[in-house]
Amino acid sequence: MYNVAIIGAGLISSGFDDIDDKRILTHAHAIVAHDKFKLCGFYDIKKENSEAAAKKWNTIALSKIDDIKNAQIITIATPDAFHLESFRHAVSLKPKLIILEKPIARTIEEAKEIIALSKGTPVAINFSRRYVKEFQDLAMKIKKGAWGEFITGRGIYGKGFIHNGSHMLDLLNLFLGKITNIKTYDKISDFYKNDPSRTIQITFKNNRNFLAQALDCNIATVFELELFFERKRIQILNSGEKIVFYEIENCHNGYKFFKYENEINTELNFAMYNLYENAYNFLDKNQKLFAPINEVFEEKLYV
Repeated sequence: MYNVAIIGAGLISSGFDDIDDKRILTHAHAIVAHDKFKLCGFYDIKKENSEAAAKKWNTIALSKIDDIKNAQIITIATPDAFHLESFRHAVSLKPKLIILEKPIARTIEEAKEIIALSKGTPVAINFSRRYVKEFQDLAMKIKKGAWGEFITGRGIYGKGFIHNGSHMLDLLNLFLGKITNIKTYDKISDFYKNDPSRTIQITFKNNRNFLAQALDCNIATVFELELFFERKRIQILNSGEKIVFYEIENCHNGYKFFKYENEINTELNFAMYNLYENAYNFLDKNQKLFAPINEVFEEKLYV
């Protein structure tokens, strides 16, 4: 058994679901659902938050951050602005693993300091879609060239370029490799004032481009991608709950069309559980982390 303490007692930490929910959407639910972990407490700067979360998940509220004792894993689920401060405390307690909510930090300076502080301490970033088997399989097929070269793509997101657009950049990194350039066309302030959602052109190797369009999250929450390859069109819909495939069909007079092939539902609603399963396999079986901090850090996120 590994003891886990959570810094931050908000929605992603404990509020999005409860123990009877069939989906696993919070860190607390993932921990208590896993037979190799014990939730040993919450710390939050707002005492009432940690007390409410502790009562809900049958654990204790920690009165100060230094009360985190005997925790082999420390999860940081605080707002973006507090990631650096929380990380400083967490790394000083010398856990076996730190799980850090995305994005790594709100600025490039803070992100680089966190990376420097992490030397010697493994850190997993919760880019949730990396913990979805269907996306891992998709990435493997793309890298093996199953459908030919990537041609172009587009996506829609909102709620801040750093805060939520980081999910899109990370997923594209997983599928298509390192980003070579980002060009901003427009931006809207729909969540954090200092983190606008940007409409951007993302360039990959061989000058292949992807257009990410910003949609005001106050209108609707949308996270979708569409990728075109030489022999396949792929849509990622409903925030990643569904993947739709289209294949090339030869029609009359030499025209080619993308014809609907099939669709699959993903394990997105269990990505949080898969995160902790990956953490267990890393600690107990020496398996690789799916999203280690040094591999998922994208400096161009902070342009």
